Amino acid sequence: MKEDLINPYLFGNEAGEDEDKQRLSDYYLEKEKNKAFYDRKRKIGFVRARKGVGKSALLNYTALKVEEENKKDIIINIKASELIALSECNDYQPLQYTNCWQQRICLRILNEIAKKIKFAVSDDSMKIIENAEIMGYKGKNIVSALSDRISINLEKIIDKKNNDSNIINGYELLKRYVSDNNQQVWLFVDDIDATFVNSNQNKIVVGTFFTACRYLANSVNGLNIRASVRTDVWTMLRNFDEALDKCEQYMLDLSWSTKDTGEILYNKIYTFFKMKYPQTNLGDKDFKNQESQNKVYNLLFKGQLQWGHEKVAPYRAIHILSAGRPRWAVQLCKLAADDAYAKQKEKITTGNINFAMTEYGRYRMADLYKEHNHQCETLEQLIEMFRNGPRYYKTEELVAIVEERIIKQGKEIYIDGSSKASSALQICKFLYRIGFITLRNDQYNKALGLTRYEDDPYLFSEYNIDENQLWEIHPAYRSILKIR
Repeated sequence: MKEDLINPYLFGNEAGEDEDKQRLSDYYLEKEKNKAFYDRKRKIGFVRARKGVGKSALLNYTALKVEEENKKDIIINIKASELIALSECNDYQPLQYTNCWQQRICLRILNEIAKKIKFAVSDDSMKIIENAEIMGYKGKNIVSALSDRISINLEKIIDKKNNDSNIINGYELLKRYVSDNNQQVWLFVDDIDATFVNSNQNKIVVGTFFTACRYLANSVNGLNIRASVRTDVWTMLRNFDEALDKCEQYMLDLSWSTKDTGEILYNKIYTFFKMKYPQTNLGDKDFKNQESQNKVYNLLFKGQLQWGHEKVAPYRAIHILSAGRPRWAVQLCKLAADDAYAKQKEKITTGNINFAMTEYGRYRMADLYKEHNHQCETLEQLIEMFRNGPRYYKTEELVAIVEERIIKQGKEIYIDGSSKASSALQICKFLYRIGFITLRNDQYNKALGLTRYEDDPYLFSEYNIDENQLWEIHPAYRSILKIR
């Protein structure tokens, strides 16, 4: 039915952290390399990816699997902003911040444990409950009302002085409780880099969070930690702090191939129509079966989509236009579906996709600046340099235009916190790295002729220059920038 096009459950929630648990479970694609992330034997895991790739969804899906496997596990899903601010750490030394993070993490876990304690009988249980009451996480119960809790006042643990003894107290209390009760605690922390800016202090604050997580997970038996970080932020953190090399072994690089995007979209369409129209004969869910794939996609799309001079499966075009990011894919599909609905169409066509590209491009430009401004404060100037320009550039042409419009004009561009102004070649490589430009390679049809940085990160190296290579502005930005 036409109304299905604007049903919010069709493509799922754009924000993985806000997705309905059952809906997420219905369509989430389990990749073999990602399974280690929700392996119960791994005490610590970090996921690294660009914005919109699905870090939050992976954290939520992992929490869901943990909960399904053992209902007794304590699961804590938080944003980094929920951890107490580190403003009291005033000497800006990595060790100080690491200790602060450990304290805040321990206290946050203890407060969540307090909610699970129905009747406190042990000293440790009473300490945990009293701390939670002081911090407003738990209302007073009968035991609280009858007892002055003169044994220990946990305000000492949260003393604003943040000295080592306070940290040890919080740590030891958590360690004892988890061990004594044979408890498994899972902490999921998202958006640690939400407000990241490129400053030494900020890099210390965010970087030491991961060091603190590693220390805690490896020393508190029963504590399991999962957290996310943007690829661009992690690059800057590692370049700044060599200690983070020890966290690299726990890092998962999250990415989706063209077929992965196709299967995720297939799962969403299949499960939606199966739920809403259970009488419909869709057969078994099997993306690899071409007949099943066509049947499911034809529920929503009017045949294949036009891509240049050929027709391709809808997911192949959507993968390119969304740069392999599920969030972007959802936004594009919703915009195209809205246009189809407005024009009284039953299914999405190539025309609907094309119509959506201007509004979609506006979203993409906003995301581009938010994601990478901390790497290059003059990014908007760089991008606007291409407005109303051509779609394609040979390598020498691309370098020449940057040289002419930036370098020779006396404009200095600083990338990734470097104190030295970038060369034209370095600027071009940066534009490739952030996905603004892609390499045209018609022999590489796996991605409809486009090569992204993720596909080949070694292009634009001063040791690997091919002046005959053809570059193009990514399709997502062409409409909004009026690229010819």
